[in-house]
Amino acid sequence: MVATADERVRITEHRDANGKSTYWYITQERLAQIPDWKPDVSLPLPIEKAVGKATEWIKNRSTKFTERDIVTISLGKIWDSEMKDKWYYTISVNGTVNVDGIKANSFFSVIVLMDGTIVEPSSKE
Repeated sequence: MVATADERVRITEHRDANGKSTYWYITQERLAQIPDWKPDVSLPLPIEKAVGKATEWIKNRSTKFTERDIVTISLGKIWDSEMKDKWYYTISVNGTVNVDGIKANSFFSVIVLMDGTIVEPSSKE
């Protein structure tokens, strides 16, 4: 079966401690635009640039965090039957919010594609 350009491809899914899932999707057309990468060559997007993109996205998206701490950075492969060498970064962050003198932590992930774009999270499968 040949996929259509607007068909969604799931990049990844994360489930929190309460069982709530967050999903990241892009279209087949968007997937085709991402640079290929194989582990035996240099990354098309260096790690420091991916971190910069994620940090900028977090700052623009939420001003409530008083502290942000990147806790993990990992590479993941996008599994697609036709496009084999598509990868992404997962940058996991522990954010702290201070509400009425009480600190609360929020753990979340930012997905950065190898062209430097951020994939918006969704609560819908």
